[in-house]
Amino acid sequence: MRILRTSLFALPALVIVMAAPDAFAVRYAERPLLWNRTAVSGYDGYGMPLGHFAGDDIAGDGNHDDNWPLGWSIEVEHFAARTWSLGFSAAFIEFDDRDIPELHTNLNTYSGFVRIVIPTGTEIRPYLRIGAGGVQVEFEQEGAYRFDSDYAFSFQGGAGLLFLPRRWLGINLQALYYWGDTEETSLGWDAAEYFGDDVPPIVGFNTEYATFTAGLSLFFP
Repeated sequence: MRILRTSLFALPALVIVMAAPDAFAVRYAERPLLWNRTAVSGYDGYGMPLGHFAGDDIAGDGNHDDNWPLGWSIEVEHFAARTWSLGFSAAFIEFDDRDIPELHTNLNTYSGFVRIVIPTGTEIRPYLRIGAGGVQVEFEQEGAYRFDSDYAFSFQGGAGLLFLPRRWLGINLQALYYWGDTEETSLGWDAAEYFGDDVPPIVGFNTEYATFTAGLSLFFP
């Protein structure tokens, strides 16, 4: 009888001891680096006007100097899977006119995007991204006027590298192409009132430019 009682107590203890290493491994297994995590990012870098947006045949705003102006953006994204995320971006950049330094064209772009990260198994991971949203054009002449256009459709696409030196920190190098369908976008009644009948109160060209930026991402949790 004593042997039976000893066996009944010893068997569960033996099972617990044998299962302990597996339980320990499951409990302390490394969590996925990106999956089900949220990142807040900030980018800063240079822009370059392209296409009709940088042509020589547009007088005033729209004839932009290729002086590589500074642009910046802030983004929030959530990795819904191990290799892709859904996010929101707010990007801002200012271009100077080629002939009249006092004229500036400010572009404010708000868009949703998808980032697809290529799993390399290393700390450096290439990625592709594509997004769409709205862009607003602000025309400004120093000390004279500022007119804001209505929002128009905007597209963005590009690629980059994500370096993950820490679980909570990411460093990004990124190149993006932006295009906005702004040619027929209205500048509003105040622009028409200011310019009169001589100048149509529309943007008059499509915004097309590229950015080359570096950024930091903070990952939670």
